[in-house]
Amino acid sequence: MNTMKLISNGETYTVARLVSGVYQVLCGERFLGFVERAGSIYVALSGTRYDRAVEAGQALSLGKAAALLRAPLESAVPIELLSVA
Repeated sequence: MNTMKLISNGETYTVARLVSGVYQVLCGERFLGFVERAGSIYVALSGTRYDRAVEAGQALSLGKAAALLRAPLESAVPIELLSVA
């Protein structure tokens, strides 16, 4: 498995190649999802299992696609609800 570090939007992502055209994305120790190359487009897939991951967006670069996976995690639950639990 090949691993590389990418920087996009000020964040560093660890990207590991699973198979040809499919990458696993982590930010620090947190698993974010997958990126699949479809021709000249990179498709960001959110989820912990590749076979059940859901499209989070599309980008023209691997770094931008990795950054798309970060956005839903930051805004998924309002901070007010986290403090109530």
